[in-house]
Amino acid sequence: MLRGSKHSQSSSSVVSLLKSPSSNNSTVHSIKRMEAETVETAPLNEGDIDIMKIERSESMAYAAHSPVGSLWSKLAYHARFNTKTFAAGIGSILVILALVADEMGVSSPRMIPDVGSIRGGGSYAREHWGGAVHAGYFDPRDAVIDQRTFHFAAVTDLDKLSVVRDSKKPLFRATLLPGILTRDDSTNRYVIKFEEPRTLVSQHNEAGRGMELSELTVYKNRLLSFDDRTGTVFEILSSADGKNSYVVPRFVITEGDGDTDKGMKWEWATIKNNELILGSMGKEFTNSAGEIENTNNLWVAVLNERGELRRDDWQDKFTFVRQLVGAGPPGYIIMEAILWSDHLKQWVFLPRRISSTMYDENEDERKGSNKVVLVNDKFTEGRVVEIKMKPTDMDPLHGFSTFAFVPGTRDHHALAVRSVEEDCTGADELCKQRSYVMVFDILTGEVLMDEVKIDMTEKFEGIEFVNIHTPPPEWK
Repeated sequence: MLRGSKHSQSSSSVVSLLKSPSSNNSTVHSIKRMEAETVETAPLNEGDIDIMKIERSESMAYAAHSPVGSLWSKLAYHARFNTKTFAAGIGSILVILALVADEMGVSSPRMIPDVGSIRGGGSYAREHWGGAVHAGYFDPRDAVIDQRTFHFAAVTDLDKLSVVRDSKKPLFRATLLPGILTRDDSTNRYVIKFEEPRTLVSQHNEAGRGMELSELTVYKNRLLSFDDRTGTVFEILSSADGKNSYVVPRFVITEGDGDTDKGMKWEWATIKNNELILGSMGKEFTNSAGEIENTNNLWVAVLNERGELRRDDWQDKFTFVRQLVGAGPPGYIIMEAILWSDHLKQWVFLPRRISSTMYDENEDERKGSNKVVLVNDKFTEGRVVEIKMKPTDMDPLHGFSTFAFVPGTRDHHALAVRSVEEDCTGADELCKQRSYVMVFDILTGEVLMDEVKIDMTEKFEGIEFVNIHTPPPEWK
């Protein structure tokens, strides 16, 4: 974590230069009297004063001995005859201002330096976020083809099925699926088209599991995904021609308050107040008797644009949401889809599963939800909206695993993924995974696109409006 230092040292010469010569009232009056007397009795003629012969120690308070009058003129005069002191003073001021701006997170227009900087502030910090060499290049505006057509991408969490079994060395994979969402203005409904999928691979793992990517988010023009097994924050980058994608680890974050050696089980991510908030499933870890062993999954991590990390305990917030949907103890919720809406000024929760009874891993697969929970910023008020799905789409195996706000709808419309894990508590070969996408109005629950099955036997848990065909810039 890189932190800026504060400096308070300043030059006494700078203070004297900036100090008004008329701060003492009696001095001001005497100056004015002398000016009047000088003008009346001894008007200066051209050539009477050779300013080059004035010693630096002479006072500038008296107009009769000064070729300058205004404050700025006096500063300019001092600059001319005290060049080194003046330059040192201005330099000190600029350094102090730069350090203060860095400490406050003030950024200037984006610049890409030729050489990386160890300690970055403002735009430089964003260029080297998480140790990156270059800035991000997935501009959210590039996802908008026109006012009704948008690029998007989805990513998988295959759980244990992510391992590449025929690899000689440990290797893990995820699928990145691009597509296009189009709105019909005449009906206000949507249609979806999927494009050719891409494969992401990595050797990073924890206890033989990895690349279980549970969210997809653009932050500071960086396309990020989050491994819910290792706690890794990956950046997804493009090949030179934009036709392929690969991952680079930027952070590894442990669970709970951070004093653990277990990777955080990431399930959702959102942006609020210019910070990236990462969270887990919102349920305590319990044993077979229903007793709480830890609350690590009730914490969130917050990353700012300089890569600084802090932890927040969200236990009270999750408890508030549980109460709204009737899932207080011994019941529970499983959260994998949470976003903050800048337009609505509300938190939007799409619970994957809601239960009023104690957790049972076999029954849990059939606790799918069709509800939206809207909560104010202070978590003091909230309401539940039921999504008006067709009876045929009300399969309890289906539950929300991710969603994204459709551009141009002021966060009213959501493109959401509903995923299925069936018979996945036993042997891997019995586990059946699949996902569906739908669009609905968050505030009314009106369905604007019925569930559409993704024609793959894989479970998608991250979605974002982004054009993954974007090639990297030609860096200088």
